Amino acid sequence: MSFRNRFSQIFFVTFFSISILMLVRLFFFFKYQEFFQDLSFGELLLSILYGFRVDIITIFTFLGIFILILSLPFKFVFNKKFKILISIFWSITLVLILMVCIADILYFEFSSRHISNEILAIFDDIDILLSMAFNSMLFYTLGSFLFFVIIFDINFKIFTANIENESINKRSYIAFFLVILIIFLGIRNTIYGKSFGISDAYAVQKNSSGTLAINGFFSFYRTIFVYKGAKRVKLMSFNEATALAKDYLKSEKFIFSNSSLPAQRALNEEDNRNKIEAKPNILIILLESWGAEHIDGFTKYKELNVTPYFKELSQKSLKFTNFYANGYRSIYGITSIYTGITLPIGFQYLGSGLELTNLSYLGRVAKNNSYSTIAMQSSNKRSYRVDAVSSLAGFDDFYGAEDMPNVELVDSGRKPQTGTYDFNMFDFMHKKLNTQKEPFLGFMFTSTNHSDFYLPSAKFERYPHSLSGYNGFLNSLIYVDNAIERFMKSVEKEPWFDNTIFIFTADHGHSDALNDIGKELRKGDKAEASIEHFRIPLLIYSPKYFKAKEINTLGSQNDIMPTIIDILNFKDSFSSMGNSLFDDTVNKRFVYSFGGDKILFIENECFITFNYKNVVDTNCDDKKQEFMQNSLKAIDSFEVELLDKNRWAN
Repeated sequence: MSFRNRFSQIFFVTFFSISILMLVRLFFFFKYQEFFQDLSFGELLLSILYGFRVDIITIFTFLGIFILILSLPFKFVFNKKFKILISIFWSITLVLILMVCIADILYFEFSSRHISNEILAIFDDIDILLSMAFNSMLFYTLGSFLFFVIIFDINFKIFTANIENESINKRSYIAFFLVILIIFLGIRNTIYGKSFGISDAYAVQKNSSGTLAINGFFSFYRTIFVYKGAKRVKLMSFNEATALAKDYLKSEKFIFSNSSLPAQRALNEEDNRNKIEAKPNILIILLESWGAEHIDGFTKYKELNVTPYFKELSQKSLKFTNFYANGYRSIYGITSIYTGITLPIGFQYLGSGLELTNLSYLGRVAKNNSYSTIAMQSSNKRSYRVDAVSSLAGFDDFYGAEDMPNVELVDSGRKPQTGTYDFNMFDFMHKKLNTQKEPFLGFMFTSTNHSDFYLPSAKFERYPHSLSGYNGFLNSLIYVDNAIERFMKSVEKEPWFDNTIFIFTADHGHSDALNDIGKELRKGDKAEASIEHFRIPLLIYSPKYFKAKEINTLGSQNDIMPTIIDILNFKDSFSSMGNSLFDDTVNKRFVYSFGGDKILFIENECFITFNYKNVVDTNCDDKKQEFMQNSLKAIDSFEVELLDKNRWAN
């Protein structure tokens, strides 16, 4: 074996390493080929192509340093001892990658999903694993060992092969910088926005597509640092938790439909209460940081008249005053609305690993019922990877700020630094919906309420403006409220308006209404319970289908998907940690929210905040507090177990 120059040698060993990963993928495919039967031949090839991209990223990320070293324009890179050393390190790294990939293939047999950061707990059961490796899995252990020996041998021969041209010249420096560029592009695997991630590996909107494209090492290292060491917690045995959790989810309208998927439910076709026979459009407007404690018509504090139109609209809507976010970040809110899941500790949010588990997706359910789907955000489309997440969730068309022309009147020097002003998105959605096939499901996510608080005109700055302070936030509320008003008054003239149900809610709250500035603006107001920071508005507005009413039903973002399924009489089975807000047969209304290092639980007028060891905040008496803690442990453990074992949904 010989090479014309070192770059042909580098190319050969790199391609060989990528080919090994592809070979492991093909083994994975043939071992579990029944899992991929829903893929057409074209979808199968496209998924394998995406897998090739995943393998390039994996190899360039972890072997790229050796490629760079071998490309250095210095004579020592031709030294035989040096190349033997590189061969050893290259082979060790590649074998470690393959060990995780092979372990992942075996793990798939038990979980039907790729491994993620739960591998961090592997050393807790090292004795069990060693026993399996040398007993029931002995064939795989010996086969893998032989496979790794062959890889070491081949790499040694490649790296010690003769190189015909060992000269260093000016072109060597140019080649070195080209190698840097190639490695950079190989790791990112995209030119625009965020680098290629787990959610981008789904070539088509099928779980099997991403499963085939992703290798176990890719899913592992992409999720390992999401919670920076936070481990998954199981607070109660699964059998005990299941009975308690299902008691919160059961109703006469929704019946449990699959014993192997304990959370999965479907509409009881014999129950026809509150059904809309027509097929109305649905448009969800997710408002950035619209915590209820700041919003006119919803706040329990003094109103500041910053959202007068929203207050007016609430008086024409189904106004839910006891509604909560299931998390404290935007992507958690999107995860809950798209999938009906509260993110448990130790898991990754949608777009960073949660999609490795089979989930129910709102957009897919709508498409299965002949709805067209469209989604957009006024941030750049790759922000939070919402473009890939939305595609995965069943939204066929997705748009970001880059796609939206500026129609907002902007004073000189007031161009936003990121994304676009919300009215540009509202206007863009308006025009898109004019040509959208009905019935449709639409989703919009605003961003102007997120700091820095850039505003298009000084006319919205009632308070001394700042880009990050509370005054800036209040001014941004004034602007977005005005943008909503302009949008709603323009679309009410369209033929599709009467047949559309508008759902307004927020992703999460925003700070404390009685912060330093808030205290001055709301003199005399007493602080509400800390749970108030999770309360958000919910409006369901449709003059044709609903009469205005204020509703105190307890609910959260997890209830949105089952509510839509209920309203529209969708037949699909689904899993959600929530219930329809229109289901009067639900015995126990609850909210289960994730607060980083704490979880929260609300039932009736009682709440607890739990840090996985103790209750750290509550308004419950001692007897009720014990009951609430037990219920929270059950619901959290139920969801954790089903997500961990990939038994959440089909």
